[in-house]
Amino acid sequence: MKIVGAIQVLFLMAAALPAADKPESVPEDFPRFQFAGHAEQADLLTHYLWYHLHHRLGNGLTLFNQEYLLTSDIWLGNARPRGSDQLIQEVHRSMLLGMQMDDEGYVLTNQHFSHAHDYGWPFPLWTQSDNDPDRVKGKTFGWHFQPLDKVPGWAGDALRHWKRDEYAGEKAASLWELHNLRSLGIQDNRWRLEATGPSPTIATPQGYSIDAFSAPYLQLRWMRAGNAKDHSLPYVEWLREGDGEFGSDRRVYFRPEKTPLSGEYYHSIMTMYRHPKWTGRIERIRICLTPGESEGKFEIDSFFTAYDTRHSINNPIFILAGARYFNWTGDHDFLRRQINRMRLALRYQQTVMGGLEYNHIRNPWPGHDGRAGFTRDSDGKVTIRGGHGIGNNYWDLMPFGWDDLYATNQYYAATLAMADIEQAIEEHPGWDMPLGAMKMDPRKLREHAADVKRTANELFWNTDTGRFFASIDKEGRRYDYGYTFLNLDAIWYGLATDEHARSIMNWIGGKRLVQGDTSQGQDIYHWRFGPRATTLRNVDWYGQGWYAPESIPWGGQVQDGGAVLGFSFYDLWAKLRVLGPEDCWQRLVAILEWEKEVYAERGYRKYYEGGKRGTTLQGGGTAGGLGIDYEFYESSLIPSIVIYGFLGLEAEPTGVLRIRPQLPEGCPEMGLSNLFYHRTHMDVTASNERIEIALKDEPVDPLMIALDGTWREETVEHVEGVFSLSKAGKYLFHRTK
Repeated sequence: MKIVGAIQVLFLMAAALPAADKPESVPEDFPRFQFAGHAEQADLLTHYLWYHLHHRLGNGLTLFNQEYLLTSDIWLGNARPRGSDQLIQEVHRSMLLGMQMDDEGYVLTNQHFSHAHDYGWPFPLWTQSDNDPDRVKGKTFGWHFQPLDKVPGWAGDALRHWKRDEYAGEKAASLWELHNLRSLGIQDNRWRLEATGPSPTIATPQGYSIDAFSAPYLQLRWMRAGNAKDHSLPYVEWLREGDGEFGSDRRVYFRPEKTPLSGEYYHSIMTMYRHPKWTGRIERIRICLTPGESEGKFEIDSFFTAYDTRHSINNPIFILAGARYFNWTGDHDFLRRQINRMRLALRYQQTVMGGLEYNHIRNPWPGHDGRAGFTRDSDGKVTIRGGHGIGNNYWDLMPFGWDDLYATNQYYAATLAMADIEQAIEEHPGWDMPLGAMKMDPRKLREHAADVKRTANELFWNTDTGRFFASIDKEGRRYDYGYTFLNLDAIWYGLATDEHARSIMNWIGGKRLVQGDTSQGQDIYHWRFGPRATTLRNVDWYGQGWYAPESIPWGGQVQDGGAVLGFSFYDLWAKLRVLGPEDCWQRLVAILEWEKEVYAERGYRKYYEGGKRGTTLQGGGTAGGLGIDYEFYESSLIPSIVIYGFLGLEAEPTGVLRIRPQLPEGCPEMGLSNLFYHRTHMDVTASNERIEIALKDEPVDPLMIALDGTWREETVEHVEGVFSLSKAGKYLFHRTK
């Protein structure tokens, strides 16, 4: 159930994807592919590339897709988002620089409005601590000071479904206990209060206890007139079962804080789980709004418990996206502004996420222990295990963690990316990048990455199925539902050993059957454009909000036998790396044949309309088995297999563009027009023996092109296979024996 960010939601409301009953014109200056002897396939891929960029529903600060989008977009010349005059590279620059980190070094998720942790994913909410409101009471709580029909978001939907006005509006306000405060009632969808004496406080109603484990955070959404005198901070105190009175030994201070989701209110987040006395049953909570002050007016929107819905993969995504941007643009100003934030992001993974201690990621956050959020007895009765099963990544229904390979994949890649950047900084003192206490040693980073790779291939490898476990929970239970995306990621990031990579591809390709899997052999590609996300039916390992997975048939949900179009890129990459260019080319041709059929039926929505091909599309507010359009921006990834794969382009932080062509016999020459690298447009055409580069602009600084092996170019000198191109024009390279 992937969710788009706040900015994109506006587009979802206003824009619909076209029916595609007639071809839309690709702009003349947009990048175009050339495939020798396969003009139709080249045209299809060009149109696919443009379509998924042009119909993308906005670009924003939402973090989870930043690596996907930088991989897809950074090489595009003359590409602008729909309705924008900015080049796509400038859009991504702005977004990456705008990403926010908290004071501890965690990079915020930047998702859309919800009554959940502002720094994390928008669910689960306090209303999801159980599947019955009578059992929610006693675990979590929330009060929303609007009339019941005006409470926004999913929390409002739940309260209206429950028909429980005790949590909303005037009824909710009447239950609270006030000290040195006067209620002015519910006005303009907020509870207005006025101080009548010193240190005004409000206290939660009696009879609404909570379980401390299910409430690692509290959040108050509020406003106050003016600023605090003497810089005093507001605070919460609490009564546990058996406590006679409130006391400062059970106190947590908070700030009038603005977050990316705040709008007009402060969203004050109170970190409760770290306090040693936040345990057991919490009977009541009181909030001191202005300690020591006797005057003031206040407006309260809501107060609720919050799960820790932060994602453990945010920091490596932030690093990998930033590294790809810098490597392709050579934007030194960007790197100077970003490098210490990237260092801090990695340091967070090394320390808080256990990277250095365990040589893999172990998530210590509350609720991220990798256990399912519910149990089912022999009769099928479900018991919600509130506070467990919190999601960690893109695959938000499943509780990856405690020991988490998905996050370890990205940690490994981010560590190597930082090693390359740190080495480039060392080798280029003229860049004048910040060093000092934050600088990292590239040699030590690479040594650590080697340890991570070794540990991950030992700890997470399932010898019975010949593929990786997703995670190992805090009780030691291991989870393997045939996660193709996880295993393909391990190949993309280079974490899988060669032996393990071959085993993975033999399984996904159907050459090796895994006994007991729901999908085997050719059926793994049942959806044609790529492999199923999972190959074993999963009705047990989900978070607390997805407690009836058996109600959806196999393949009816993206995360259980469905598929995501964009992740076919990683399948293509793995085929190229493990099986060779011919296998990769044949798979790309099959994807384009499917795309041609889709287009003939007027687009993706028409093609899958009514479930006529076995499932429906997720996106735009609907559930389904396939992720292709709307918020699935990662569909833009697929054409990049030509750039990074067949043409073999790799931009290095040292300012070198390395080219290692790997062309199949079925298409011995490929090209791309309007590639954009280091502010220079160029056309690139390559075979395994010949490369032509046509620079359309004169580079600001000479472009350094590295070719593996022995090559010659009649007009350009080279040093150890690195050619310096300083003028616009054509350059022709031939491989020499």
